[in-house]
Amino acid sequence: MESRANAIAAGLFVLLLTIGLIASALWLTTDSLNRVHYLVVARIPISGLHAKAAVRLRGVDVGRVDSIAFDPQDPRTILVSISVDTVAPLTRGTYGQLGYQGVTGLSFIALDDDGSNNAPLLAPGAPDGGASGPPRIELRPSLFDQLGGSGQDLLREAGLAAKRINAALSEENLARLSGTLRNTEAATQELASLAHALQPAATGLAGLERHTDTALVHLDLLLGELHGMSSQLREHIGVLDDLGNSARTLGASASALEAHLDGQTLPRVDGAVEDLSRSARSLERMMDSLQTQPQGLLFGRQTTPGPGETGFTPPAGSHR
Repeated sequence: MESRANAIAAGLFVLLLTIGLIASALWLTTDSLNRVHYLVVARIPISGLHAKAAVRLRGVDVGRVDSIAFDPQDPRTILVSISVDTVAPLTRGTYGQLGYQGVTGLSFIALDDDGSNNAPLLAPGAPDGGASGPPRIELRPSLFDQLGGSGQDLLREAGLAAKRINAALSEENLARLSGTLRNTEAATQELASLAHALQPAATGLAGLERHTDTALVHLDLLLGELHGMSSQLREHIGVLDDLGNSARTLGASASALEAHLDGQTLPRVDGAVEDLSRSARSLERMMDSLQTQPQGLLFGRQTTPGPGETGFTPPAGSHR
């Protein structure tokens, strides 16, 4: 009975183990049937990445890494075979980067899309870019990879900057800097002395400013008066212009009158003046006669006998 019980137990163990193996095989087969394969092309180091590492699309687990190998056609290229769920929407704009899990140093592949407009879906199992085999996805450097790649440049530039600083802080330059500081201190003291000496002048400038304000007020008044005088001067200039116009009119009238007198009136005036002159001479002779012989008004004019005539009497004191 005891040997039969052991045989039954052994048979049940084998049966259960067989069922477990079949279930595991079915699970693995089902999982592989729901995934498609892609190749991630890496031309940068992939430190920390290993087989069975996770593959995430924008933070969501969608697959795992199957294998890692070098490209036989280009030894500088690393081919990472991944299997991704068929429901993952991978397009021709999808690219990969290395992600790091905390401080363990282990890496995973983080897939993302560059946002290309109307990028078609990446067909599973179809050649990409004419190459045969699974579709290929580019692995781009992450932020840490970029920092690591530029670390040498940063160190080289830092070394160059350190050399320049050492050259700038040489003994000769330090001596010059000390001299410059001493000269600056002396110049500062001289400026302080100059400011102290200029303080009375600055005080006087305040009074000058007040006088300047007063002068500006008087200047404004003077400008106002000059404005009034200019207005009056403009009025006087207007009157003078009127007088000038009147004088020009009078001159034209005088010219016309002179022309008229020259042409007609002056000959008549000359004749009248000549007649008047003759009349004046006759009147003068008559007056002389009246003064000499006033009796002529009563007795008429008497003629005086001349020399050789009867009754001629020579003047007194004359010689015969």
